Amino acid sequence: MAWRYLLLPLAPLYRGAVAARRSAYGRGWLHSVRLPVPVISVGNLTFGGTGKTPMVVALVRDLVRLGRHPAVLTRGYRRRDDRQAVVTGPNPRQRADEVGDEPLELARRLPGVPVVVDADRGRGGMEAVRLGADVVVLDDAFQHLRLKRDLDVVLIDAGDPWGGGRLPPLGRLREPVAALARADAVVITKVPPDWRPAVAGIEAEVERVAPALQVFVSRLQPSRVRRPDGEWVEPGALKGQKVYAFAGVGRPGGFADTLSEVGSGVVGNRWFPDHHAYSERDLAEVLAAARAADALPVTTAKDAVKLPENAGVWVMEVEMAPVEGSWRGLWRLLPEVSA
Repeated sequence: MAWRYLLLPLAPLYRGAVAARRSAYGRGWLHSVRLPVPVISVGNLTFGGTGKTPMVVALVRDLVRLGRHPAVLTRGYRRRDDRQAVVTGPNPRQRADEVGDEPLELARRLPGVPVVVDADRGRGGMEAVRLGADVVVLDDAFQHLRLKRDLDVVLIDAGDPWGGGRLPPLGRLREPVAALARADAVVITKVPPDWRPAVAGIEAEVERVAPALQVFVSRLQPSRVRRPDGEWVEPGALKGQKVYAFAGVGRPGGFADTLSEVGSGVVGNRWFPDHHAYSERDLAEVLAAARAADALPVTTAKDAVKLPENAGVWVMEVEMAPVEGSWRGLWRLLPEVSA
């Protein structure tokens, strides 16, 4: 888009601000908080679309399986205010405009696990510990250095690994690729069925900037689908169906790919900005477009928390699955959580 080039003179300012903030924490000019329990950060280098929420769900479920008592700590993007909130599922009482769409989705998918929403990660982390957490998982926190972490995991989307290779306004990188050097592990997400060629190029770049970094590979796969009547069914229910996809996520093309992989025919789509707050008109237009295409309207679990229960749409839920079958290799980097 031409307007991005008008903002090009601001790119050095953005890069400088990122570097200055990181340096301030490194020199101790800005203070980081250390919690009395292990802290795992899940983040990325690019703006949105890597599968952070499904990854947090996968790790938290595995921690519960290991006998831990995790809590999730997140900022709650695009909510009305910055007051601390605790969201618990499976039926949270808050709305998306109060706590954010991702905290609501996390709470619904992680019943009994406290999801602490706080822009101040240090304060929120202490609340998580007070609630009984013996391990805290930070959502979208690679660039948020207010809280010290014991395992820094960076996600890289196999379909768009480097966000165009530039920082804003011309690219989607939050910081230079060299920042991977401060991570502990990389998880390449959303790999295709024939994933080795795609992964090889990403691994080569990671090896160039951070040779000691461990790399893991995962698939984003559908786990279940909710029909308009509220019943959850197997993803195969969409096989052979014409669908009209709509979503407000970081990389909507990945959602369309997932629908195609289950055997759906994507005959149309409507993409909204990430974290979009749906109006009645938005929903009416989507439903009208789906009817015109004689297709089922299908959206993501993240979008569904911002729609009425009787919206008349299908909802696809996805999960992050390691290609090697388990997360044991990742937990070896933080043995205290699996002891």
